[in-house]
Amino acid sequence: MLFGRHFTLETDHKPLLAIFGSKKGIPIYTANRLQRWALTLLLYDFTIQYVSTDSFGHADVLSRLINTHIRPDEEFVIASIELEKTIHSVVQQSLEVLPLTFKAIQAETQSDPILRQVLRFVQQGWPKSKSDLSDTQLQQFYLRRDGLSSSSGCLTYGERLVIPAKFHKKILHQLHKGHPGVDRMRSISRNYVYWPGIDDSIAQLVRACTECASVAKTNRKTTLESWPAPTKPWQRIHIDYAGPVDGMYYLILVDAFSKWPEVVPTKRITTADTLIILRSIFARFGMPETLVSDNGRQLVSEEFERYCEVNGILHLKTPPFHPQSNGLAERFVDTFKRTLKKITAGGEVLAEAIDTFLLCYRSTPCRGAPDGKTPAEVLLGRPVRTSLDLLKPPSQYFSKTTKQDQQFNRKHGAKARSYERQDLVWAKVYENNSWCWEPGQILERVGNVIYNVWLPQKSKLIRSHCNQMRQRCESAEESIKSKSSARIPLSILLDSWGLSESNSVPEDNNEVRTNSGLIPALVQQEMESTTRPHRRQPHPANPPIPRHSSRTRRAPVRYEPYHLY
Repeated sequence: MLFGRHFTLETDHKPLLAIFGSKKGIPIYTANRLQRWALTLLLYDFTIQYVSTDSFGHADVLSRLINTHIRPDEEFVIASIELEKTIHSVVQQSLEVLPLTFKAIQAETQSDPILRQVLRFVQQGWPKSKSDLSDTQLQQFYLRRDGLSSSSGCLTYGERLVIPAKFHKKILHQLHKGHPGVDRMRSISRNYVYWPGIDDSIAQLVRACTECASVAKTNRKTTLESWPAPTKPWQRIHIDYAGPVDGMYYLILVDAFSKWPEVVPTKRITTADTLIILRSIFARFGMPETLVSDNGRQLVSEEFERYCEVNGILHLKTPPFHPQSNGLAERFVDTFKRTLKKITAGGEVLAEAIDTFLLCYRSTPCRGAPDGKTPAEVLLGRPVRTSLDLLKPPSQYFSKTTKQDQQFNRKHGAKARSYERQDLVWAKVYENNSWCWEPGQILERVGNVIYNVWLPQKSKLIRSHCNQMRQRCESAEESIKSKSSARIPLSILLDSWGLSESNSVPEDNNEVRTNSGLIPALVQQEMESTTRPHRRQPHPANPPIPRHSSRTRRAPVRYEPYHLY
């Protein structure tokens, strides 16, 4: 309504004329609030005008009119509704705070119709039968008539004062002032007061007390409800995080059927890192049907729930702060921590200690597994091999020709080929992504088609397949040269078969027994020639007579036209 129109702005605050009515604008040192007002008013076309307060009634109409209204007196009473009831309630609440006295109970006993009638029966005599009394409260007093008596206008039961019904609630709160339990509160009441059903009233009051319930002990444990027994491996798995141990966390996973454990160390326990670990485990063993975990933030996130839903995994979450519900994983966490401390105390590295623990746990018979087998036998169908298997006889390998061998031999035209010790061969030597033929000599046979080959030119021992070698022939000159060439260095041979130079070499046997097998006689001779000192041979007394050459003689070419006889 005001945009684009010129209007007059009236105010009874004269300083505003100098602030907003000046054509020069406001000074730069003016307060920021006034500058914001000035910027807002720049949008409008107006003329500001001062009007005195007496003549300025448009904006102050409500505050002006109230001054002309007749004001009532300050202590004017508007209404007096239920005043007596209010005063009576205040007095009653004040009296309830005060403790009960014998006089108050004496007066209330005379006003209570039940107690007044009981007093008359005590003084004049009780009816002959309980059925003669119609009121149930009188029947309860009839059952205890032998212990009732009157004293100073009050009714007593033994040494206990019978309290009228009006004061039952107040007496109960007075007995419960120190918040004792049911049994202690009953013990206190049996020394002072009585009315029929007081024990039930005490028990009901203690159960309804909010202060007592807020600090009460936990109830006795309910009957145990174990998890349903799985029927196959990887049907239900339990996971939990252990740590931190030396700055590392460990994701614990246990299969409920086989008790197979997985322990994966990690520095971060976010949802993304947890899913990376689980994907790696599930890639080896498959997706489980049910996954049980606690309520860790990384295990209840939307991303984790989506992963379980996509892969058909039923994710069950145990109640918070109730580790017994996920007892399989929690118990393994305790076992893992304790065993880890024992192993690392012996000086092993943490990573080696974890591997040692897992190997031992997976190969140990478990009473919770079917038929008491090891976790490896239940999950993998076979026991894992450990160092203790060395105590058993070695396994026998049976070589037989399979259909695959026959098909390969028929397709490639393969023929059986073998080499003997000291055979000369050409062997493929691979260097820098290429290979070349190098002359070598067979030292020993380590398999059906695998041999150890010595390369004299490279002074190197290699292992080659039959397909990587071919027969080599050498001339007489090469034979003489090879005999005079350098022998195999002792250090290379000792390193190849795990021996040291200090080991003595037997002289009577043709073969040397080592961890890897038998060293051939050829290597034995080389080692003996290297280890034994060379002795200078004495000159013979009669030097041998040189023999004539036995090679075949051929006539010169120029004599071809002639016949020699």
